[in-house]
Amino acid sequence: MADGGWPITNDGNRKPDIEKRKTNKMCGLAGHNSTQQSTFAHAAILAQLAHRGPDAQAHWGEQGIDLYHSRLSIIDTDERANQPFHGQSGRYVLVFNGEIYNFQQLKAGLSYPWQTQSDTEVLLALLIQKGKQALSELEGMFALALYDREEQTLLLARDRFGKKPLYIHQNETSFSFASEVRVLLRMHPYLNRVSADQVSNWLFWQTIPGGTLLEGIEELAPGSYAQIKDGKIFSQGSFVPENPYTTTSVSREEALATIKQKVTAAVEKRLVSDVPFATFLSGGVDSSIITAIAAQRLGKDLHTFTVSFDESQFSEHHIAAEVAKRYQTQHHEIRLKPQDFLDLLPEGLAATDHPSGDGLNTYVVSKYTQAAGFKMALSGIGGDEWFLGYPYFRRMSDWQKRSILGFGSKFQSLLSFEKRKGMEIAAAVSKYGGNAYAYQRVLFDQSSIEDYFHLNKPTLFPPQEKGPFSQALYSKQEWHYYTQPVLLRDSDQYSMAVGLELRAPFMDADLVDYALSLPDALKLGSRPKDLLISAFESELPRRVYDRQKQGFTLPWEHWIQNELRGFCQSRIMNFADRIDSPDLLPEWHRFLQGKSGVSWSRWWSVVALEDWFQRNSLQMC
Repeated sequence: MADGGWPITNDGNRKPDIEKRKTNKMCGLAGHNSTQQSTFAHAAILAQLAHRGPDAQAHWGEQGIDLYHSRLSIIDTDERANQPFHGQSGRYVLVFNGEIYNFQQLKAGLSYPWQTQSDTEVLLALLIQKGKQALSELEGMFALALYDREEQTLLLARDRFGKKPLYIHQNETSFSFASEVRVLLRMHPYLNRVSADQVSNWLFWQTIPGGTLLEGIEELAPGSYAQIKDGKIFSQGSFVPENPYTTTSVSREEALATIKQKVTAAVEKRLVSDVPFATFLSGGVDSSIITAIAAQRLGKDLHTFTVSFDESQFSEHHIAAEVAKRYQTQHHEIRLKPQDFLDLLPEGLAATDHPSGDGLNTYVVSKYTQAAGFKMALSGIGGDEWFLGYPYFRRMSDWQKRSILGFGSKFQSLLSFEKRKGMEIAAAVSKYGGNAYAYQRVLFDQSSIEDYFHLNKPTLFPPQEKGPFSQALYSKQEWHYYTQPVLLRDSDQYSMAVGLELRAPFMDADLVDYALSLPDALKLGSRPKDLLISAFESELPRRVYDRQKQGFTLPWEHWIQNELRGFCQSRIMNFADRIDSPDLLPEWHRFLQGKSGVSWSRWWSVVALEDWFQRNSLQMC
């Protein structure tokens, strides 16, 4: 195992010294537009963004506009590429968070007096010459704001898959935006209010798909733009072409060849960087494929990172080591004890910008990867979504058979938690067909939200008309209700918290469009992710795919009932008071006694939600 400069711990394992290394952070942006000069404390806003990029921080402003940027240098680390970035004429100013993977190809088609080697300057030149029509040409992950000083207009845009966040707030006199909710709270403290209805929606989805919990703070939708003048949106829309995903007639052999080509191309696009590379290598199919492709291009310059636990009988670290050995990567196994993970929980929760009951594993592996000296890593997010890796895809046919059970009943409240949820899914499938797929992802079903939390039923649902039983539709719902608002939001907020940029090759437009066009029967195959595995079967050790999917197991239930009991109980009690629901506490005490039908993961989600309320001094309204 390559040591990467890590000290050797007492038990002989190598672990990065995360306390002694200087922390580099990822990019962040913010801005404000109005008819008046702002009175913000610019230094305070930059300080709020600072954890996202200390390589360079700056504010630029004039009458009616303020732009802020905090940079983690990945491409062209020269200070000339710092932001806010000004065009040669002085008319345009750009702030940008993310990476444009095809910037070299775009640059070749532009005539411009280049001053840097950065993708930022290419993006600026493209927008100057083509305006918002240029957005559909971009391949990458981005949130951007371009200000035209002559027209006094602001253009905002966000990448198609929502990998980079862009939160917005508009009041009667101004418009503000930022990479983080907390920055908007710093700019406008009166936004610290959360409605009971949004809490109900969060408990339903464990997130707010397409939005936030806070009153007055929204997200710019993925794949969309907005144009602002004098603090008002005057034009907005999507730059992603409508695609009905008509099924493509293709042979299995042709599909396998095309998938292999498109996945390989997606990884290669994301190997552009002026800093060292790493991949997260869990030992699963997706991360192993990405590692294999990256290693074939980078050779021994590729570093791989795996988290393992001594006490976990299901850890896949030995399979990850086999992949690393096959491709001769510089492999780092981060050997932790459960107590190590437990000790990191407070700072992981403190890093949370929007509440999540998941994602702290991303915080842990990101922290150690960054501490080893890396600013960027590849992640396997997306493989399950587009190639049907989750069991939910196949379960829809079972729910179709059970849909007759989906009737409302005055006795439903007497059923166990799992039976309640099952009845709700069956009822949704009966009414909405394929549009009910996302109901399988809910955290608490509607009747439990009423009974346990004394809140109104949620209001945020998938389309309420009947949809086809289509795997492409399921994939799109998976992305909209879980991948984007949970996995991508978590990967961004927890990796950014420690200064690591995560790139996700499976979230590639060309690859996704092709996967969604393939016939259901071809994609389903005989095993989860059958087409993806078959396309790369010869390049992976057999143990990567010829086994049941496992993963790290941590003693969460034991922790919550023991080491974390006081921490969790105080937050459960505070949350019960916050929503005026004393009936939540008896169920919590049944859980502590091992008698509750509500799982530890749901209780932890409530704990994380209340912790977020407290850390940000938020109020219910």
